[in-house]
Amino acid sequence: MTLVTTIIRHFERPKSNLTLEDLITYPQDTLGNQLGKFLFNNSYEQEPIPEKEDIYRLLITKEVSNTEEVAMYCYLFGNGDKSLQTVFSIVTGTLLYPHYIQYFYKRYKDGKRAFRFYDLDCFKMLHLPVNKIKDAFLIQ
Repeated sequence: MTLVTTIIRHFERPKSNLTLEDLITYPQDTLGNQLGKFLFNNSYEQEPIPEKEDIYRLLITKEVSNTEEVAMYCYLFGNGDKSLQTVFSIVTGTLLYPHYIQYFYKRYKDGKRAFRFYDLDCFKMLHLPVNKIKDAFLIQ
């Protein structure tokens, strides 16, 4: 394995084999069903493939904007995710949106207060109700 291949694999986002139709068939108010609806309403792709970041976005913010994306990564950083992607997103976002620093810091503190969940296999929680997941991990 070459260095370039190793670097590329490091930055690949975990994806699921699930389709939008699979997600929509989950019971109402479960993570799977809510993820399907979220992707249907917010994805620009014809056949969106759910990624771990989509689940984080649904649990943490439900908003789709640049500042909320940075805030989500601040939350994940507070929750213990020290990956290069997370750090890069925070640094870049802070430079691009300096007037949101207080908000980003608040989201970081919220992530610190929540129980660690960033490294769990979120795709195994698709059958669980969103509110129960948020309550169990103290996600605000």
